Amino acid sequence: MDIVDILSAVIIVFSLGVFYWFGRFTQKLIKQHYDIYGLLYDVEEMEKEKKR
Repeated sequence: MDIVDILSAVIIVFSLGVFYWFGRFTQKLIKQHYDIYGLLYDVEEMEKEKKR
C-alpha cells in the first residue's frame, strides 16, 4: 500500500466520523425544537391563569 492509499483511508474515515457527529447533532437540535412546543403551551396556560 502506498502512503497515498493510507492517507486517503484516513481522510475517508475522518469524514465519515464528521458526518456521523453532524447527524447526531442535527437530531438533537430537531428533538429540542419539537420539545419547545410543549414548553410554549405551558407558558401560555400559565399566563392565561394569571389573567383570570
